[in-house]
Amino acid sequence: YTLLTDCGFNVRLSPESTYTLYQKGVGSIMSDNICFPAKLVHGHIVALIEQKVDRIFYPLIPKEQKEFVQTTNSFNCPVVSGYPDVVRSSIDPEGRHNIPFDEPVITFSSDEALKKGCFAYLSKLGVSKSIFEKAFTKALDERKKIKEVLRDGQKDILDKAVENNEMVFVVAGRPYHTDPLIHQKVGQILSDLGAIVLTDDVVRKPESEGFERLKVVSKWSYPNRFIQAASEVAKLRQNVQLSQINSFGCGPDSFLIDEAADIIKQAGKNLT
Repeated sequence: YTLLTDCGFNVRLSPESTYTLYQKGVGSIMSDNICFPAKLVHGHIVALIEQKVDRIFYPLIPKEQKEFVQTTNSFNCPVVSGYPDVVRSSIDPEGRHNIPFDEPVITFSSDEALKKGCFAYLSKLGVSKSIFEKAFTKALDERKKIKEVLRDGQKDILDKAVENNEMVFVVAGRPYHTDPLIHQKVGQILSDLGAIVLTDDVVRKPESEGFERLKVVSKWSYPNRFIQAASEVAKLRQNVQLSQINSFGCGPDSFLIDEAADIIKQAGKNLT
């Protein structure tokens, strides 16, 4: 948002997810066994078309930022990295609705790679090098600030809860699990039961240990986050538990759950 706005564009988002919005796109879903978050994408694209936006930005993102020193790599799953192609084939906003559908390859593997990909895209839309440089620097600062707020704000809550022996659930998942239709109010349910609910951002740190002892290769970005969360929660008192949100259809979860459960079990805890 910061990058695009400071480059002179007006950013329009699709509406918050609802079941009605999901139903808008079901006719173009090309695979019945793809995960629900992927199916939901179709409804959001249709909603953007109905808003009559000038163009749709949906980049191909093969890699996320490498967040943990010990991990092998930071690939996105094929669905995250390749789904813009599916949308182009199934909905075709450009061909059927005359709305340009932009799917540049942008990788977060390093700030330099991210900068190169963003400028290659934005320069084609007439953004000058000087304007881009300022906007990109501001965007990186904003990203850093948001991550610190997510981590530090929750850290104070966690420290107090540990000290007072209050029940805490660290709820871990993938970025799309922040969507209320996808997480199905798991956090609200746990809060209503009297527990303190935090996201895995609270235990995320670059120097995490334990990846060298895994039975699996640590090459996937989001599974790496979950393994790291399990390792950190295992170090904390028994009143801090780990809960995973899982969306049916995600292949890596078949081995990820076993791996995380082993880590948590060694600390005398159960994985929910």
